[in-house]
Amino acid sequence: MKFFLTTLFILGAAIFPGPLHAVTPYPLVPGDAPNADYTVKVNGTPVAACGTVMNVGYAHFAFTGTVKVEITTWEAISSFDISPHRDGIQAKATGSTLSFELSQPHLLHIQVNKLPRFFLFADAPEAVLPQSGVFDLTQFGVTSSAEAVQTTAIQHAIDEVAAKKGVLLVPPGIYRTGELRMKSHLTLHLAAGAILKGTGSLEDHPMGELGTQFIHLIDCENVRIQGHGVIDGQGRALRLSGKNSSASRSKLIRSLRAKNIVVEDVILRDSGTWGVHLIETENLRFSRVKLITNTIYDDPTFPWEANTDGFDPDNSSHVLIEKCFISSNDDSIAVKLRYGIRRDMTDIVFRDNVCWTVKSALKIGTEVYEKKLSNVSFENNAVVHADRGIVVYDYSGAEITDSRWVGNHFEFIGGDKKRMHIEIKIQDEEGKGRMRGVLIKDNSFEHAAEKPSRLQGLDAEHEISGVEIENLVIAGKKCLCAEEARVEIKKYVPKVVFK
Repeated sequence: MKFFLTTLFILGAAIFPGPLHAVTPYPLVPGDAPNADYTVKVNGTPVAACGTVMNVGYAHFAFTGTVKVEITTWEAISSFDISPHRDGIQAKATGSTLSFELSQPHLLHIQVNKLPRFFLFADAPEAVLPQSGVFDLTQFGVTSSAEAVQTTAIQHAIDEVAAKKGVLLVPPGIYRTGELRMKSHLTLHLAAGAILKGTGSLEDHPMGELGTQFIHLIDCENVRIQGHGVIDGQGRALRLSGKNSSASRSKLIRSLRAKNIVVEDVILRDSGTWGVHLIETENLRFSRVKLITNTIYDDPTFPWEANTDGFDPDNSSHVLIEKCFISSNDDSIAVKLRYGIRRDMTDIVFRDNVCWTVKSALKIGTEVYEKKLSNVSFENNAVVHADRGIVVYDYSGAEITDSRWVGNHFEFIGGDKKRMHIEIKIQDEEGKGRMRGVLIKDNSFEHAAEKPSRLQGLDAEHEISGVEIENLVIAGKKCLCAEEARVEIKKYVPKVVFK
């Protein structure tokens, strides 16, 4: 891909791994309650397990070597599932304790009996900060407080440290704030046990060019957000306070006209709507990020969570999203071409991620307008749950070329409206699009979906051409034709090749 690897070392301050004991448990952030259903030990060391307002929980630690994990519930274990399945975790349940070994980092989705979903984030050792150019947030008059809203002071710290091209360290503690604007040449490092937490109040989210957001990367470059702390948008509270108005449907992270951005390791929680919206931006990398948003499965009584997407690259190019964990109600990723000054968009890579969604997992669309969208790749992702696996909705006139889904594994497909493995479709809602060069290779679905897949063009001038489906495995069987794969090939989709 054409992603510029210079972003790996922006700011000129490389970071190096330091010494670490076999297990380093990460603490609960202030305000989080211990999980009511799960406790965790790793090599006998307790690791804090948190509960969240989204009715899911997680535990987070770093380790080296091989470790034994023990997860204990308040009731005897009669059934369990550890995903991704293809990681091959061999677990044993004894009474109320589930045990297994890990020898490398994993992002795991765990289901025990009918208890709430639980996530285990087992990371590699954390890098250490450089020895100079690091400024502690508390140097700027900011203190840990569950009540005080400190937006102005935190923003001042961001501005001052960015001007020095330094690292702003957010130490363990709770820091409540409204929208924060990142500035060029800043590294924002959230220590384990630190949380930047939204206020849940509309007055702290001023309306910007394209709506409201919590962390805003606008007109900036060379920015890194890193560390094992938490960014929590208080999205549920915000939507309730605003009666689900457009203003209260705030993005957790939004970029606009930014470039050379790196976000890694942090936990992103509770967005008001889409989690990460990347607009008119170039050269971005998200690595090992854990993104948790509200889902209707976890809280059926909460009325406004339908649009909590994971990642939405939009009118942006050279974007890499890798080794992330995404739990979302709406699409895990939806590549869009809508907002900002529209231009051709290229080079989006989504790889080695773990995804759980109520809707579409690996998607292009729906909002793709008029320009060219090329070289989008979905590689080696593990989809734990989705209603649709591989999706393109070209409804607004874009020309989409050279899209690839390679080496992805899908565990469960269904549970919502469409319940199909693949849906690729051109439709005229705000423009007539075209598609050519679609490669679906080495993808596997553990079970047959309830409904057949579908490929559908629009007319003779707006068709889907150059479709290759190679080594598609469904329920353990390699499918060598449309009939075996249960793919309905509608009009204006010439020459679909199965291998």
